Amino acid sequence: MRKFKILSLILLSVIFIAVNCTKEGPEGPVGAQGAQGPAGNPGATGSAGATGSAGATGATGTANVIYSSWLAFQAADWADSTIVNVGSAKRAIRSAPGVTANVMAQGVILSYMTFTSDPNAAFYGLPFTCTSCPGVWIFNQLPNVGKIVYYHTTGTGTNPGATLPNSFSFRYVIIPGGVAGGRVMSGPAKGLTVEELKQLPYEDVVKMYNIPRDGSNISE
Repeated sequence: MRKFKILSLILLSVIFIAVNCTKEGPEGPVGAQGAQGPAGNPGATGSAGATGSAGATGATGTANVIYSSWLAFQAADWADSTIVNVGSAKRAIRSAPGVTANVMAQGVILSYMTFTSDPNAAFYGLPFTCTSCPGVWIFNQLPNVGKIVYYHTTGTGTNPGATLPNSFSFRYVIIPGGVAGGRVMSGPAKGLTVEELKQLPYEDVVKMYNIPRDGSNISE
């Protein structure tokens, strides 16, 4: 019995010591900051992202297209002349600084005529044959550097006919460069031959190149 009491006392002592040893004491003060450790090794370079696809090429603008105002020549502007491959003709000369040697070689020069006094009149591309005119008049243009010669003659090419009244107005459109092998290489008319472009109705051409009905984008 005595041995049992001694063992019990010893066991209680152990438990008392264990409980008191596991009890946390108050939190100590914050220690000083330690020195910075050495830099780590750089990570591996990530793989490059995929290259995006190129955007579609935008349509060529029409900023370089030159268009004149409408001009009605006076009777005195028309003079008799003999033109190569045309014969006798009445001709009037209009200054056109946009007609350069480069335009003559690689561009397109278009001319149109209409009736001055009729706002609803049709527009005609040159060359144009007026079957209702006396003797059947043929109108055309003859570009040269710095000018355009407008002329008219009869169907026989031998009689310039009467002096043209100022009831007719003329306008030119210059499309610089971009013509090779007889075809337009860029812009809205790309792929068309020069002759096909000349055969297009006036309304199609001005819409294609965003040309206003009246006015000019050059100093005349």
